[in-house]
Amino acid sequence: MSTIAGIHAVKHALDVGEGIDELVVLKGKTHPRLNELIHLARKAKVRVSFVPKEALERMSDGVPHQGVVAKITPKGAVNFKDWLREVEGQDEALVLILDQVTDPHNLGACIRTAEASGCSGVVIPKDHAADLSSPIVSKSACGALARIPVLRVTNLARAMKDLQGAGFWVSGLAGEAETLIHDINFSGKNALVMGAEGEGMRRLVRESCDQLVKIPMPGKVESLNVSVATGVALFEVVRQGLNDK
Repeated sequence: MSTIAGIHAVKHALDVGEGIDELVVLKGKTHPRLNELIHLARKAKVRVSFVPKEALERMSDGVPHQGVVAKITPKGAVNFKDWLREVEGQDEALVLILDQVTDPHNLGACIRTAEASGCSGVVIPKDHAADLSSPIVSKSACGALARIPVLRVTNLARAMKDLQGAGFWVSGLAGEAETLIHDINFSGKNALVMGAEGEGMRRLVRESCDQLVKIPMPGKVESLNVSVATGVALFEVVRQGLNDK
């Protein structure tokens, strides 16, 4: 179970029909925008409960809640092997793999970008990753958690081998790579591997890639935030696909 905290984030989730299981409101607090959320939740047949401030703060885990938290079940609660069988038969697919992205803001932003770019799923390790149930991840993902599978796997390198066996070409983003991402043909089924800023991918993960590519950076900055780099990389694949149609 994951949570979304704050009036704007919860309103967005209700507007897009995100799978909210329960709306939790601060007991005794009245505000026109809160009343609107309660009305929308009840209209959508979402359970509404009222709790003391302490309980709401525990649920929001430090994220400003403004008197409201929504509980959601992430779409990512699905078995990796089952999901892989679904995408194996597709001619074209895009998957994002994240290694060592332990910052919840970055993880949420990467998931949001993956959903926006049409990825079939996001694969992350059970260890070396931020907690998916964190309200910070939910807030940064801006509703994407309920719309894209996020698969947590025990062994990321083995999952990459499974993807390769299902016809995916796996490209890892690395600053020291010699090949530019714009020089690669991303037709067919592709998986992009992103490591955390600074630490990058772990050795086994790097060695499991079919190829390493880099984003051209003519400026003096040595690296990009992982969520920014993820956006650049994923939408390069999207751009190529649009040009081919």
